[in-house]
Amino acid sequence: MDIITRFQKSILDNSNNSIKYYFTKSKNKYIIHIENPNNEPINVCDNNLEFYTKLINILFDNNNKTKSGCFNYEHTEDDDPLYNSDFDDLMVRFLKSDYCLILIDDNFEPLSYLCISDNTLWTLCTNSLFRNKGYMSLLLDHLFKLIKNKKFKDYIDLPNLKIYIKKNNPIKDALFKYYKKYKFKLENDNFEYLIMKYNIDTRI
Repeated sequence: MDIITRFQKSILDNSNNSIKYYFTKSKNKYIIHIENPNNEPINVCDNNLEFYTKLINILFDNNNKTKSGCFNYEHTEDDDPLYNSDFDDLMVRFLKSDYCLILIDDNFEPLSYLCISDNTLWTLCTNSLFRNKGYMSLLLDHLFKLIKNKKFKDYIDLPNLKIYIKKNNPIKDALFKYYKKYKFKLENDNFEYLIMKYNIDTRI
Protein backbone atom coordinates (compact mmCIF):
# COMPACT_ATOMS: atom_id res chain seq x y z
CA MET A 1 0.00 0.00 0.00
CA ASP A 2 1.54 3.35 -1.02
CA ILE A 3 1.89 6.31 1.33
CA ILE A 4 -1.03 8.27 -0.16
CA THR A 5 -3.40 5.34 0.14
CA ARG A 6 -2.32 4.83 3.75
CA PHE A 7 -2.86 8.52 4.41
CA GLN A 8 -6.37 8.33 2.95
CA LYS A 9 -7.24 5.26 4.98
CA SER A 10 -5.57 6.14 8.29
CA ILE A 11 -6.05 9.91 8.71
CA LEU A 12 -8.97 11.31 6.76
CA ASP A 13 -12.42 11.94 8.10
CA ASN A 14 -14.47 11.22 4.99
CA SER A 15 -17.73 12.03 6.74
CA ASN A 16 -17.18 15.78 6.79
CA ASN A 17 -16.70 17.69 3.57
CA SER A 18 -15.90 20.97 5.31
CA ILE A 19 -12.59 19.61 6.63
CA LYS A 20 -9.83 19.50 4.02
CA TYR A 21 -6.70 17.35 4.23
CA TYR A 22 -3.36 17.86 2.52
CA PHE A 23 -0.15 15.88 2.51
CA THR A 24 3.32 17.33 1.96
CA LYS A 25 6.87 16.04 2.38
CA SER A 26 10.02 17.55 3.87
CA LYS A 27 13.40 15.87 4.43
CA ASN A 28 12.09 12.30 4.33
CA LYS A 29 9.26 13.11 6.72
CA TYR A 30 5.63 13.88 5.96
CA ILE A 31 3.32 16.67 7.10
CA ILE A 32 -0.41 16.18 7.49
CA HIS A 33 -2.40 19.40 6.99
CA ILE A 34 -5.92 19.62 8.39
CA GLU A 35 -7.78 22.72 7.23
CA ASN A 36 -10.86 23.21 9.37
CA PRO A 37 -12.20 26.75 9.01
CA ASN A 38 -15.50 25.93 10.70
CA ASN A 39 -13.80 24.24 13.66
CA GLU A 40 -15.74 21.05 13.11
CA PRO A 41 -14.95 18.00 15.27
CA ILE A 42 -13.00 15.30 13.45
CA ASN A 43 -14.88 12.04 13.20
CA VAL A 44 -12.74 9.22 14.58
CA CYS A 45 -13.66 5.72 13.48
CA ASP A 46 -12.02 2.30 13.33
CA ASN A 47 -9.71 3.27 10.46
CA ASN A 48 -8.17 6.38 11.98
CA LEU A 49 -8.55 5.65 15.71
CA GLU A 50 -4.99 4.36 16.12
CA PHE A 51 -3.41 7.48 14.64
CA TYR A 52 -5.48 10.00 16.59
CA THR A 53 -5.07 8.04 19.82
CA LYS A 54 -1.29 8.27 19.42
CA LEU A 55 -1.56 11.98 18.68
CA ILE A 56 -3.75 12.74 21.71
CA ASN A 57 -1.40 10.73 23.92
CA ILE A 58 1.57 12.93 23.01
CA LEU A 59 -0.48 16.07 23.67
CA PHE A 60 -2.11 15.02 26.94
CA ASP A 61 -1.65 11.94 29.10
CA ASN A 62 -4.91 11.39 30.98
CA ASN A 63 -3.16 9.17 33.51
CA ASN A 64 -2.85 11.56 36.44
CA LYS A 65 0.14 9.64 37.80
CA THR A 66 2.42 9.60 34.78
CA LYS A 67 1.45 13.00 33.25
CA SER A 68 3.76 12.45 30.29
CA GLY A 69 2.00 14.57 27.63
CA CYS A 70 3.22 17.92 26.33
CA PHE A 71 0.49 19.85 28.15
CA ASN A 72 0.19 17.96 31.42
CA TYR A 73 2.28 20.68 33.05
CA GLU A 74 -0.85 22.86 32.84
CA HIS A 75 -2.75 20.32 34.95
CA THR A 76 -0.50 19.27 37.80
CA GLU A 77 -3.17 18.44 40.35
CA ASP A 78 -4.22 14.77 40.38
CA ASP A 79 -7.87 15.76 40.76
CA ASP A 80 -7.86 18.16 37.80
CA PRO A 81 -11.13 17.48 35.93
CA LEU A 82 -9.30 17.16 32.61
CA TYR A 83 -8.03 13.76 33.74
CA ASN A 84 -11.63 12.57 33.63
CA SER A 85 -12.09 13.75 30.05
CA ASP A 86 -12.78 11.09 27.48
CA PHE A 87 -11.05 10.76 24.12
CA ASP A 88 -13.68 12.81 22.24
CA ASP A 89 -13.34 15.69 24.71
CA LEU A 90 -9.57 15.72 24.25
CA MET A 91 -9.92 15.63 20.47
CA VAL A 92 -12.10 18.72 20.62
CA ARG A 93 -9.80 20.47 23.07
CA PHE A 94 -6.59 19.94 21.11
CA LEU A 95 -7.57 19.45 17.47
CA LYS A 96 -10.53 21.77 16.98
CA SER A 97 -8.56 24.55 15.30
CA ASP A 98 -8.54 26.47 12.05
CA TYR A 99 -5.49 24.61 10.81
CA CYS A 100 -3.40 21.75 12.20
CA LEU A 101 -0.03 20.48 11.02
CA ILE A 102 1.27 17.08 12.11
CA LEU A 103 4.76 15.85 11.30
CA ILE A 104 4.85 12.06 10.87
CA ASP A 105 7.36 9.44 9.77
CA ASP A 106 6.74 6.77 7.14
CA ASN A 107 5.26 4.52 9.84
CA PHE A 108 2.62 7.20 10.49
CA GLU A 109 4.04 7.88 13.94
CA PRO A 110 3.13 11.44 15.08
CA LEU A 111 6.38 13.31 15.75
CA SER A 112 5.50 16.98 16.13
CA TYR A 113 2.31 19.02 16.09
CA LEU A 114 1.09 22.60 15.98
CA CYS A 115 -2.14 24.39 15.22
CA ILE A 116 -3.12 27.82 13.95
CA SER A 117 -6.09 29.83 15.24
CA ASP A 118 -6.68 33.58 15.39
CA ASN A 119 -3.35 34.29 13.69
CA THR A 120 -1.53 32.52 16.53
CA LEU A 121 0.56 29.36 16.67
CA TRP A 122 -0.76 27.15 19.46
CA THR A 123 -0.16 23.72 20.96
CA LEU A 124 3.38 23.27 19.66
CA CYS A 125 4.44 19.82 20.80
CA THR A 126 6.95 17.10 19.98
CA ASN A 127 6.44 13.49 20.98
CA SER A 128 8.49 12.89 24.15
CA LEU A 129 9.92 9.72 22.56
CA PHE A 130 11.43 11.70 19.67
CA ARG A 131 12.68 14.95 21.17
CA ASN A 132 16.02 16.64 20.48
CA LYS A 133 16.01 15.38 16.89
CA GLY A 134 15.04 18.69 15.25
CA TYR A 135 11.49 17.65 14.42
CA MET A 136 9.80 20.84 15.60
CA SER A 137 12.35 22.87 13.66
CA LEU A 138 11.58 20.80 10.57
CA LEU A 139 7.86 21.46 11.02
CA LEU A 140 8.31 25.20 11.63
CA ASP A 141 10.76 25.55 8.73
CA HIS A 142 8.21 23.92 6.45
CA LEU A 143 5.44 26.14 7.79
CA PHE A 144 7.41 29.34 7.15
CA LYS A 145 8.36 28.15 3.68
CA LEU A 146 4.67 27.71 2.90
CA ILE A 147 3.84 31.09 4.45
CA LYS A 148 6.41 32.81 2.24
CA ASN A 149 4.90 31.05 -0.77
CA LYS A 150 1.51 32.48 0.26
CA LYS A 151 -0.02 29.08 0.99
CA PHE A 152 -1.39 30.29 4.33
CA LYS A 153 -2.76 33.67 3.30
CA ASP A 154 -6.23 32.74 4.58
CA TYR A 155 -4.93 31.84 8.04
CA ILE A 156 -1.77 33.81 8.73
CA ASP A 157 -1.00 37.51 8.59
CA LEU A 158 2.75 37.18 9.10
CA PRO A 159 3.52 40.65 10.52
CA ASN A 160 0.98 40.00 13.27
CA LEU A 161 1.64 36.29 13.88
CA LYS A 162 1.92 35.44 17.58
CA ILE A 163 2.99 32.67 19.93
CA TYR A 164 1.92 32.43 23.58
CA ILE A 165 4.19 30.79 26.16
CA LYS A 166 2.56 29.94 29.47
CA LYS A 167 4.46 31.25 32.47
CA ASN A 168 4.09 27.94 34.30
CA ASN A 169 5.74 25.99 31.47
CA PRO A 170 8.90 24.49 33.04
CA ILE A 171 10.88 25.10 29.83
CA LYS A 172 9.52 28.59 29.12
CA ASP A 173 13.00 30.18 29.02
CA ALA A 174 14.26 27.63 26.48
CA LEU A 175 11.12 28.13 24.38
CA PHE A 176 11.55 31.89 24.48
CA LYS A 177 15.11 31.57 23.12
CA TYR A 178 14.01 29.02 20.56
CA TYR A 179 11.23 31.17 19.11
CA LYS A 180 13.55 34.18 18.95
CA LYS A 181 15.48 32.20 16.31
CA TYR A 182 12.31 32.31 14.22
CA LYS A 183 12.18 36.12 14.45
CA PHE A 184 9.63 36.30 17.25
CA LYS A 185 10.18 38.95 19.91
CA LEU A 186 8.46 39.72 23.18
CA GLU A 187 5.36 41.85 22.72
CA ASN A 188 3.67 41.45 26.11
CA ASP A 189 4.52 39.91 29.46
CA ASN A 190 1.39 39.41 31.54
CA PHE A 191 0.45 37.34 34.56
CA GLU A 192 -0.19 34.17 32.56
CA TYR A 193 1.74 34.42 29.28
CA LEU A 194 4.83 35.60 27.51
CA ILE A 195 3.34 36.79 24.23
CA MET A 196 5.73 36.85 21.29
CA LYS A 197 5.05 38.47 17.93
CA TYR A 198 6.77 37.89 14.62
CA ASN A 199 9.34 40.57 13.93
CA ILE A 200 9.03 41.55 10.29
CA ASP A 201 12.06 43.84 10.57
CA THR A 202 14.94 41.36 10.29
CA ARG A 203 17.48 44.06 11.20
CA ILE A 204 16.43 43.92 14.87
